[in-house]
Amino acid sequence: MKQFDNVRAHKPEGIEKRKAHIIGGGIAGLASAVFLIDDCYLPGENITIYDQLPLMGGSLDGEKHGQGKYTCRGERELEPYMECFWYLGNKIPSLYTPGRTITEETVDVNRADRIDSKARVIYKQGKVWEGINEFKMSSKLATKMGQMLSTPEEELNGLTIKEFFGDTFPEFEKNPTWQCFHTMLAFKDYHSMIEMIRFIQFQPGMERLDGILHTKYNEFDSYVDPILHWLRDRGVHFVNGATITDLEMDSDFSHVRKIVGKGEAGEFAIPVSKNDLVISTLASMTQNSTQGDNTHPVSTNRSSEKGFFSVWEKLAARDPKFGHPEKFSSYIDKSKWMSAFLCIKGRKEFCAKIREKYGYPKDSVTGAISIMDSSWDISFVIYDKYFPNQEDDEDFLWFDGLYGERIGDYVKKPMAECTGNEVLQEFLYHLGMLDEYEDLAKHTYVSLTMMPYITSQFMPRNSKGDRPAVIPEGAKNYAFVGQYVELEGDVVFTVETSVRTAMMAAYGLTGIDRKVLPLYQGQYDVRWLAMCAKKMLQTDKIKISDLPAINPLTLKKDIQGMLDMVNSLPRINWDDEHLY
Repeated sequence: MKQFDNVRAHKPEGIEKRKAHIIGGGIAGLASAVFLIDDCYLPGENITIYDQLPLMGGSLDGEKHGQGKYTCRGERELEPYMECFWYLGNKIPSLYTPGRTITEETVDVNRADRIDSKARVIYKQGKVWEGINEFKMSSKLATKMGQMLSTPEEELNGLTIKEFFGDTFPEFEKNPTWQCFHTMLAFKDYHSMIEMIRFIQFQPGMERLDGILHTKYNEFDSYVDPILHWLRDRGVHFVNGATITDLEMDSDFSHVRKIVGKGEAGEFAIPVSKNDLVISTLASMTQNSTQGDNTHPVSTNRSSEKGFFSVWEKLAARDPKFGHPEKFSSYIDKSKWMSAFLCIKGRKEFCAKIREKYGYPKDSVTGAISIMDSSWDISFVIYDKYFPNQEDDEDFLWFDGLYGERIGDYVKKPMAECTGNEVLQEFLYHLGMLDEYEDLAKHTYVSLTMMPYITSQFMPRNSKGDRPAVIPEGAKNYAFVGQYVELEGDVVFTVETSVRTAMMAAYGLTGIDRKVLPLYQGQYDVRWLAMCAKKMLQTDKIKISDLPAINPLTLKKDIQGMLDMVNSLPRINWDDEHLY
């Protein structure tokens, strides 16, 4: 998009008389409110945001709840090409850096402390894996990797990653590409091949986490809280502890007529006029999360009450245009994993020792360090100052266990059956620092979280039809936002998807004449393709002899495949919203 096109729209007629009901106080819902106010001219006092939890912010959380006790389920990875997300942030003043927006503040902190992984993968109780840069693939696997870019999504319907790679998967599984990719993004071999291909833009710098960004503090304090301040200043209403149980619609599903729910005071029903707007987050990746601590393991919430997943199931039963939520919400054992958040108080030397061992600057953010031979598949991050109210003697460390159902290597139990202290033991064993456990446990609060649906959006699906559109066909006053709507080309599990859907919903429902910011699509950049090819071939200069052999019998088909990909590139028109 050109700056010529990126201008404010004219005020829609009658906008000041419309009301907006936003369901879900995560980043998608909050962004919807910001765009409605700042881009679409809707008065803030006409907006109400409802959320099931006692605190707005959704999956972007982080909270102190006692002396030396903090919780944080995880954080979203940020990249510089998240156009809608950074656009949103440039509207919101920082609470901590006077005169800077939260986007500008994030740029500043990353220029001062850039993530550059010195030890992306370790094994054998703390040794750096020497094979991290050995990306070279066999001709057969390189050919298969090339097919990813030319295979239409509709030909991958329902396919898992393992099914797509077939007999080349054992080699791929041992390649650093998979080791870095799946630990960085929480992919497993039974997840959707469609989603993996959409994420392939990460390949060029994945062994160093090049391009992964971090906020000044945790994402709630750095991003969500400033947005909440901005919205409150404009009169937006917030209703916490409200569980929405249904959206009642006209018989033709054109309008939401009533929002049904329950709260502390009991059941409620909110009438919605045809002129009002309803923007609803469609399910949550952190729905039904449960907590544990040093002496209490977590439980896995398998309740049939699944927040807006349950509402989505009701809608889909009424009309097929609402998709197939069961493909995402029915496989808890394949979509869950655990995280552990450590507050280490009065033992600053522990994190300092890890930074020094792996060559990280003092008080820097390490970026993810994955433990290759961990049965639980642990990856961890050490933060600097993670909370604005953090004490000087506190350090924070977060890690996940992508396969926590497996028996541990030191603690012979599944991660989900372990207390926080036992999880700490397993972690220290893999660092080769088990001798520090007795002392460190006295100084560490371990917050455990089990998230049943954390990667549910990665489950195998069809390229179209399993998720509803942001504004479903025929919808007049409602839209869906978040991680479970159909969004051509974009990747799930990112804040960019949440914010992009919010922009589409706000602009579409108000009818303003303004274009949604275009996607970043690295697969169409020849520079990106060249970097990927050089990495797979382990060469600085690509020669014809390096390329996989071409079967003369399939040459015409191979060339046609490349032509089809080239022909699918957006046509260059001066007013083309996809040209950037």
